[in-house]
Amino acid sequence: MSTDGRAWVNESNLTTRVTIHEVAARVGVSTASVSYALSGRPGVGAELREKVLQAAKELGYRPNKVAQQLRRGKTDAIGLLLADIANPFYADVASGVIGAATREGFEVFVSHVGVDGERQADAAGAQLDRNSAGLLFTSVAARDLPLLHRLINGGVPFVQLHRSLDGVAADSVAIDNTAAAREIGVHLALSGQGNIAILGGPEVSSVSRNRVRGFREGAASGKAQIVNVEGTWGALTRESGARRAAELFRTHPHVDSILCGNDLIALGVLDVCEELGKTVPNDVAVAGFDDLSFSSAGPLKLTSVEVPRALMGRRGFELLHRRIGGWDAPPVQEILPHQLKIRATTRS
Repeated sequence: MSTDGRAWVNESNLTTRVTIHEVAARVGVSTASVSYALSGRPGVGAELREKVLQAAKELGYRPNKVAQQLRRGKTDAIGLLLADIANPFYADVASGVIGAATREGFEVFVSHVGVDGERQADAAGAQLDRNSAGLLFTSVAARDLPLLHRLINGGVPFVQLHRSLDGVAADSVAIDNTAAAREIGVHLALSGQGNIAILGGPEVSSVSRNRVRGFREGAASGKAQIVNVEGTWGALTRESGARRAAELFRTHPHVDSILCGNDLIALGVLDVCEELGKTVPNDVAVAGFDDLSFSSAGPLKLTSVEVPRALMGRRGFELLHRRIGGWDAPPVQEILPHQLKIRATTRS
């Protein structure tokens, strides 16, 4: 390690780690003397310290951070459990987490738990086996209640991002999905197209349930009719949006507005509209949710709700970091701002 705290890395030692014993052998001193010199602790003279630093540099020595952290009983790493790493929503959340963690000197171990979350408990256990100091969940569901209660009872800090469960005494960070969905439901209901369909996400998700609830409340307040019960719940994918839209237009040919649980579902709906020759928004208005990076691009201009995903990740890490540091205030339920973005796929 150099005097400014950085490790030396060269091509020869990227795959083979040089040990402290090799540095000691090079200089002809004990490993304890090398440890004192590298850490800057007193116990060795200036001349010897310089020799050790030079030998470490020449050999490409990198200190084993994990071993150091285990010796002092603390690991500067956290676990991030993502539902679907292919979904840009979760990639943006992860970006916010990793950026904030890096600034505090923390590593982030990412686990992909799958869209259905069946690997959640196994992934959390693996993270703790890796000695992660805390966990960030992005896709908790009711079946995870026993897991979360075990973590609480075991004193393991964690934060719920995006989705959260009632009755869990832990921090959470999200937007008010019901209020945001209500806004976009009102917008479509008042645009003059009153036969509205809802294509939401999976019913197991608290976010999907809250968005569908808001869609229905917004449509009702604008005196619009929800035309479908079937097909309300489904995967948060483009393929799911296309499949359900095709069935919707077959069974409800007079539908003129579609509220989608996220922007990927909306993309699938727009694919089917193009295939069937339906113009957007004149024949069918389409609204998404999350305002992913592609939503405002080029000719698409998708009406959506902006969710501050990177901020969600950053705030989640900040709360977790405080808990890891011993902060024992009551659980925080932080609600982030959202914004309705009206664009070309709906009437203004």
